[in-house]
Amino acid sequence: MGFTQTVMKYYINSKRLLFQSTKRPSRRELIITSRITALGVIFIGLIGFVVQLVVSFAIGK
Repeated sequence: MGFTQTVMKYYINSKRLLFQSTKRPSRRELIITSRITALGVIFIGLIGFVVQLVVSFAIGK
């Protein structure tokens, strides 16, 4: 068996395994994931805003 055939066989087996082990998220799962992600983005934004306020007051601008 040549190198190309070995690589193709590995690719086909990996692709088959990937599609067998994954699935689309349900609507509920998607909504929960979206909410958690949005909360994380808001939280990180608030931290940045607070840091900016502290630095602004410390410098006196």
